[in-house]
Amino acid sequence: MELEEAQRLIAEAVREMRRAAPEEGTRGSRVLTLVNAVLDTALAEEATDIHLEPMDGRLRIRLRVDGLLQERPIQFPSELAPVIIARLKVMAGIDTSKRNRPQDGQIRYVYGGRTIDMRVAVLPVVDGERMVVRIMDARERFLSCTELGFTARNQELFERLIHRPTGLLLLCGPMNSGKTTTLYAALSALNEPSCHIMTLEDPVERRIEGISQFQVNPEAGLTFVTGLRAALRQDAQKILLGEIRDRETAEMAVRIALTGHALFSTLHTEDTVSAIFRMIEMGVPPYLLAATLSGVIAQRLVRRVCDHCCESYAVSADSHEAMQLGAMYHEELRLVRGRGCPHCHGSGYRGRMAIHEVLPVTERIRAEILETHDKAALRCAAEADGVETLWQDGVAKVLAGKTTLAEVGRAFYG
Repeated sequence: MELEEAQRLIAEAVREMRRAAPEEGTRGSRVLTLVNAVLDTALAEEATDIHLEPMDGRLRIRLRVDGLLQERPIQFPSELAPVIIARLKVMAGIDTSKRNRPQDGQIRYVYGGRTIDMRVAVLPVVDGERMVVRIMDARERFLSCTELGFTARNQELFERLIHRPTGLLLLCGPMNSGKTTTLYAALSALNEPSCHIMTLEDPVERRIEGISQFQVNPEAGLTFVTGLRAALRQDAQKILLGEIRDRETAEMAVRIALTGHALFSTLHTEDTVSAIFRMIEMGVPPYLLAATLSGVIAQRLVRRVCDHCCESYAVSADSHEAMQLGAMYHEELRLVRGRGCPHCHGSGYRGRMAIHEVLPVTERIRAEILETHDKAALRCAAEADGVETLWQDGVAKVLAGKTTLAEVGRAFYG
């Protein structure tokens, strides 16, 4: 949506709203057009989230594109904020009369001849109501395991881990680090008529044909723990548990893996070693964890250099990049960066990729889990087994011309 066109629509919507009766405020044609324009813009820019935030006498619109929130220059006056939020509530099936409590809903929006699912979450704040619209493109194809960005070594380890008939496999990383995408790729690779796979998710992100997927519903008594118990009675061979959040769920996950099932789940930790210690901190006995844990994968998402404006440059010995590369620096080294162009909206980046750290649980690692409570010792054991850290994997992808050192640094330090 062009700025001039948006300003015209906003002015017309304000005039229309002032003329309308209070009960007709959300049905004005200009308001509907304006809301649709916001959704269309987000979809055209391949955004994953839309943030609508009342503040400072205006409604701020931000889009999350390639993992970064970007504010749009369009200024929505504060008097339009209630009707825009109300219109989106109506589209999402949310009660417009309740403005003092968090509410959730779902929109099915037609764009470009296809139907897009959007999850809507609204929250009362000081200046009104804040809304986040999460865009879920149900037709977006699942990535295969070979498209996840693993190095050759990590790819081999990953496929070996997901095909193990028993054991606990953990994926860790911060929010929006691609854990669900990786897990769904694994499930797609394992999805065969001879294998019964079940998932317990909160919420179910995308439907996978041939797999039994369940959304937890605590109000109906379906929690992660009760769902895991039920899965055992459904003759499931492999189970995806959306997230391990507490001691009870952690203990149940480990005991299910101990009974001869393969269980995949996620944790919000920084790296693979931290995930092991997080499980112990949640009360899982080290002897049980050592007996059941098959591996841990940590990941982050970094932006790719835009293919349309990519350029190479030489790295000088006294540059910041050379200091970051350390022993990997040599005089002839050239890296890549994006100049910025219309395709990437001037950012120099377009699309994202993952960097990984894959820790298979070897006999050396099992012994460390049993014998030590020192993270440094466990990291040394992982290094002795040849585990490449997240930073090392990121640098490898910088040297391959896929991303930049600045972007890898941002993934770690913000």
